[in-house]
Amino acid sequence: MTITFVCTGNTCRSPMAEAVARRLADAHGLGRAGTPLVARSAGTASWPGFPASDGARRAASAAGLDLESHRSATLTPELVADSDVVVCMGRGHAVAALELGGGARVRLFHDESGSEVEVEDPFGGGRRLYDAALQQLEALVGGLLAELFTEGFARPGKGASYVLLGDPVAHSLSPTLHNAAFRSARRQAVYWARPTSAAECGAVLRATALAGGGGNVTAPLKGVAARSLDAATAAVRATGACNAFWARDGVVHGDNTDVEGFLGTWKQTLGEGGPRAGQDGAGARDAPDAPDVPEGLDVLLLGAGGAARAVLHALLEFGLARRVALWNRTAGRTERMVKGFARGAGRSRVSEQVRAVRGWQRTAPDVVVNATAVGMDGKSAPIDLRGLASLPQAVIDLVYGDEPTALVRQARALGVAATDGRDMLSRQAEASYRCWFDEDPPAGVMAEALRRRRA
Repeated sequence: MTITFVCTGNTCRSPMAEAVARRLADAHGLGRAGTPLVARSAGTASWPGFPASDGARRAASAAGLDLESHRSATLTPELVADSDVVVCMGRGHAVAALELGGGARVRLFHDESGSEVEVEDPFGGGRRLYDAALQQLEALVGGLLAELFTEGFARPGKGASYVLLGDPVAHSLSPTLHNAAFRSARRQAVYWARPTSAAECGAVLRATALAGGGGNVTAPLKGVAARSLDAATAAVRATGACNAFWARDGVVHGDNTDVEGFLGTWKQTLGEGGPRAGQDGAGARDAPDAPDVPEGLDVLLLGAGGAARAVLHALLEFGLARRVALWNRTAGRTERMVKGFARGAGRSRVSEQVRAVRGWQRTAPDVVVNATAVGMDGKSAPIDLRGLASLPQAVIDLVYGDEPTALVRQARALGVAATDGRDMLSRQAEASYRCWFDEDPPAGVMAEALRRRRA
């Protein structure tokens, strides 16, 4: 099936719609089985060869879509004749397509009530106008494909939408993992990365969950998410951070699956027999209640956000560390973090185990854990391991990218066992899946999706 999306210049609305359709096709395997989908776009008054507008490229990039290679094309009788469906952004475009012989193939988008919808042209407007147009197109294109592909396709917003909330999210591999698992399990669901502000986080989270879906939350919104729940797990209450949410019987639930993800990564790197070389994928699920790892280790924990709180909770709750030194660029945040954990139930000895340090230099940890966002660019490192009083046994970096992070590369060059955040990402994603569906995800599918992405 060939769908042609039509606007005026083919630099804003229609290329964004084409990109959304391509992502949905990939998420649901429409190009690999059944009726393949070919999505393209054209303009009724375009200048052939022009790139997508700056605003469209920025909005698409923030949503994990790439318009850099797009070049505009003019709507012609040949394009119309070669299309099964010609979807127009406005009535004027539909008139032009009809004049080119489109006939019954020409249509506008329809909303959930069946009414025709025109998509406002964002050209020349600000970032919010482009973001709004893209969000509208995500829903409209999803509805269109749900209508055209009734088998094996889930309509976003119709009880099968799972989202990653945060900012930034364009780099995230969570859609790769979850959509792979959904396809393998034959679930009518789709997973999106949605740039979200703190002001809208609670409303989006609750609306998505109560519509029958769920999702994950990343920095810097894990604290906001925790305050938006009706029911929270012990891990959320202890850390004040939520990274997985869903609903049951009208009650919005949340968990901090970073805790389970970190426990598995810790055991993978520091299991019996001592530190292990870093792994790019994830191993089998590890039970979070009894990690078989060395005890009495000194840990340097970098960061004071939601991920760092999950790590500290795991270190304390499961007795993994003898002492924990916390360091963050903003010293006050680590001090507040220590006091917050000290107030937690059953943590009377926190002040003896955990201390906020003003500088990481000359500390002598057995394990370094990076829970900051530093390193996401693939070049930066939060610390220079050579500045420590002695090299650690292992490094666990929660940051990940297409290649090992700078911190992991340095650790391995110095002979230190190290793993990046892909291992924890896969493990916490598997835990999130269990929260949503009360069953394990297809074995090994998420880890394999990560391996294919890095390969």
